[in-house]
Amino acid sequence: MHNGHLRHPKNCFCQVSPKELLFWARKRYVENIPTLDLLNSVHDAHQKEIISIVALLDADDESLLEMMGDVNLPDHHILHCREELKKMIKLAGQQGTGG
Repeated sequence: MHNGHLRHPKNCFCQVSPKELLFWARKRYVENIPTLDLLNSVHDAHQKEIISIVALLDADDESLLEMMGDVNLPDHHILHCREELKKMIKLAGQQGTGG
């Protein structure tokens, strides 16, 4: 069993391509695919980090900041970027249903 713990993200939401974030956010929150299933579907460390970052969208502030402890940015920056990603996801969802 080589399932050890995943490394904590080293990048903030803003340091990842919005296209990649939205791709995995749709998989997680629109298609409702569990985070572990998404993680198990890829082998690339970069993609695993993006999935982990997306999974933190619904974490409480304290847990988010603990998990993002390896990101070299202030707490308020990380919290702001998470809110911006949530807005981006909401907007993308509205655009996807407007037809």
